Amino acid sequence: MRIIAGEFKSRILKDPKGNRTHPMSEKIRGALFNSLGDITGKTFLDAFAGTGAVAIEALSRGAIDVHAVEMDKKAFQTLQENRDSITDESRLQVHLANVHSWLRNSQKIFDVVLADPPYDAIGMKALDTCAKHVAPGGLLIASLPKAEHIEFDGYKIVDTKWYGNAKLVFYQRGK
Repeated sequence: MRIIAGEFKSRILKDPKGNRTHPMSEKIRGALFNSLGDITGKTFLDAFAGTGAVAIEALSRGAIDVHAVEMDKKAFQTLQENRDSITDESRLQVHLANVHSWLRNSQKIFDVVLADPPYDAIGMKALDTCAKHVAPGGLLIASLPKAEHIEFDGYKIVDTKWYGNAKLVFYQRGK
């Protein structure tokens, strides 16, 4: 797995061992960031971060105040290693935590939130909390199984991208 574009283009990232995480493929990450366009200066949260590939890609493409939250200890260790091999804590903050609890305690608001939960345990409580921490006019992007349909109060679906058995749904928060 590698970073696709920007400041850290072509840098290689580690994968965690086992099957507890499902790292987003380079193809899907590329499509995600092509859809987002220029994210320079935008705040970014990678919820359910796994390896941190999405957070590092966002940082590489100019996002600021980037946070990655992961609760699996093995995945978090890989996330820290990936962050430390490319940048430092001042540019990418990583958190070993349940994203619902972390957001509730942090009170941070983000321009872009990517929620890529484990498909076998999609927690609506966590996704609803993610939605509450998106800035007005900002985006919540959910990576979901193909058959899953979720709506959030105060959001409209602005795009959906399909990839085999998965999809990315782009929700924009009202202003």
